[in-house]
Parts: sequence; structure tokens; C-alpha cells
Amino acid sequence: MRTNSPDREHVVVGKDELIHQIAAKAGMNLKETNKVIDAFTEVVREGVAKGYEVRLMGFGTWNLRDVAPRRVKSIRGGAQITIPARKRVGFSVGAVLSQAALDASAGRSSKKTDTQRSGTGR
Repeated sequence: MRTNSPDREHVVVGKDELIHQIAAKAGMNLKETNKVIDAFTEVVREGVAKGYEVRLMGFGTWNLRDVAPRRVKSIRGGAQITIPARKRVGFSVGAVLSQAALDASAGRSSKKTDTQRSGTGR
């Protein structure tokens, strides 16, 4: 796992680490796990490209969303320009993933409180 900050609060799990963790939990070898992850991302990508809603119950839903055109101020000269309407991929978090995030934030806030109480805060 890589971290982007010295205090290790922001951890990034890349594809390689994800493959290792899934292989260990599923009892699969790394080559098989890599194929599964590649197939999964391809199925999601193809489904969304066709305009389908791809849903993994409890985890989340990927879909295409319409983004309305908007007027913004140009950084070159300050003139108003219009960014045209477009489509973008959206992700809605499922209940299980949402609960995991709530549990993680509750644990993190209690750790900060304990540190602050002991007077050994950074």
C-alpha cells in the first residue's frame, strides 16, 4: 500500500495490492485474480458505455449521467465561455460500503479524541 502523506492517514490501495488482497481472501493465485479484476472492470466499462446501470448490491451502482452545459469565466482574458453538455460516469455508494465508511470515520474520530485526551497529540 502506498501513502500520500507522512502521517499515513491517506492510504492508496493500487491494483497490485488489490490483486494480492483478493487472491489471499479468495484462495486464488495472482494470475487468476488479475484476470477476474480485468474482466470485472471490462464488464462495468462496457455496460456503462451502452447506457446500462451496473449494480453490485450493497457495494454501489455505476451509470451514465447527463451534465448540463454551463457558463464559466475563462482563465485567459476573463471572457465567459460555455462548456457544452456531456455525459459522465456516476457512482452511487451502496448500503454496505456506506456503512463501512461510517464505521471507519467513527473509529478515526474516537482515536483523535483519545490522543487529544492523553495530551500526546501531534
